[in-house]
Amino acid sequence: MVWTIFGREVPLYGVMFVLGIGVAAVVAALIKKNRGIDAFDLVGSAVYTIILAMVGAKLLFILTSMDYVIYVFQAEGLTFIDKIYSLMQGGFVFYGGLIGGFFGLLIYVKQFKMKLFDFLDLYAVVLPLGHAFGRIGCFLGGCCYGIPYDGFLSYTYEYSSDLYTPIGVPLFPVQLVEATCLFLIFAGLMFVYFKVDKNKHLPVFVYAASYCVVRFVLEFLRGDKERGVALLSTSQWISLAIALFAAGYIVYTKFIKKPAPAEAASDEAPAAEAEPAEEKTEE
Repeated sequence: MVWTIFGREVPLYGVMFVLGIGVAAVVAALIKKNRGIDAFDLVGSAVYTIILAMVGAKLLFILTSMDYVIYVFQAEGLTFIDKIYSLMQGGFVFYGGLIGGFFGLLIYVKQFKMKLFDFLDLYAVVLPLGHAFGRIGCFLGGCCYGIPYDGFLSYTYEYSSDLYTPIGVPLFPVQLVEATCLFLIFAGLMFVYFKVDKNKHLPVFVYAASYCVVRFVLEFLRGDKERGVALLSTSQWISLAIALFAAGYIVYTKFIKKPAPAEAASDEAPAAEAEPAEEKTEE
């Protein structure tokens, strides 16, 4: 789908992508003080993160779509520059962007000697919000489409900018289901960020565990070209690895890890001071 603005066609996928970044940025600016992050560092870290996220998303797309890459380079009548441009016009893979963005953020905090988890917590909260708008864009653009499905809420594309999208075939609206899940994850993370979290580590792991579970399940309802091996898609393998790590970390820190000696001593101090008072009363 496209909008025509001043005589020019503007793809709605791009509109939703930019809108998602904008909305997420506004929310991040409103809640950043909860982690002591100023406006300069928010903008600076975002620049590093977005640039590396775009690079990572494109690289993983190329790695998981080698048949498309081969097809482009074997196409006749195109110059080398045209072929590179065609690849750049191709899709992006979210997990590639997530990994690339993490390294971009890591470079920023290392360069300016800041606390990584302060930024990770903030980004973990707003990321599903921006991602949700992106998935709506996927639905409007026709990419990342669902399996053939002729039932409640099914959708049929009459046109799509994605060459692989089935035209005239009822499909399951998996993009909108994922967007709904992402909005719910965002709402839950806002609660965790302000009301539950104590050690400033929880939001990023709650996000990782919850989104990876959602993505793992929804991959079974994806109908676009499979990009994986050994029965599971690439995204499912990545989801499984991240979710297990995040869940393990949460269980370890909340139920297994023992408090440090200093913390234990501070907890026992009031009780130790109360005992002499009891003895004086009995005397």
